Amino acid sequence: MASKPDVSRRRFFTNLTRSPPPKPRRRPPGAVSEREFLAGCTACGECVIACPMNAVHTLAEWVRPGAGTPVLVPESRACTMCEGFPCAAACPEPVLNVPEGPTWRLGVAKIVESRCLPFRGPECGACAGLCPSEVNALTMRRARPQIDPAECIGCGLCIQACPVKPSAIELEPLERGR
Repeated sequence: MASKPDVSRRRFFTNLTRSPPPKPRRRPPGAVSEREFLAGCTACGECVIACPMNAVHTLAEWVRPGAGTPVLVPESRACTMCEGFPCAAACPEPVLNVPEGPTWRLGVAKIVESRCLPFRGPECGACAGLCPSEVNALTMRRARPQIDPAECIGCGLCIQACPVKPSAIELEPLERGR
């Protein structure tokens, strides 16, 4: 006979309060940890309005947690690391802080070889030479792109330039301190 699961009232409510950490999202430059971001962002949209490149979007209303909060979608528009980071400067809450340097690490891009044209035969190179001037994360070796994860800041310029759909380059967001 199978044992009965413990469904006591105390265990039920204890398990409800132990939520897993939120999945990291691709947030604008200067973002705090995802947990802090979700707790402090009011979804006011000031960062979206302030972005001159229209790279900051809002999560759809059905996305939980975080509906209405700002995200980056490099597949449609990359972050160009604007001087002064106007998106972060426009944030009225302490969830986007203006970075001190000229770049901010947003994530790490990786090549999906099964989708990348040079790994399948034809030449491409659309992603070559696009890294910001301070960074040289993507290099071409034997006519194939390679990304140095230690150098990549996750701006998404290579993803935006990729002619393959879905892109042959994906961006993994960073998990900032919990």
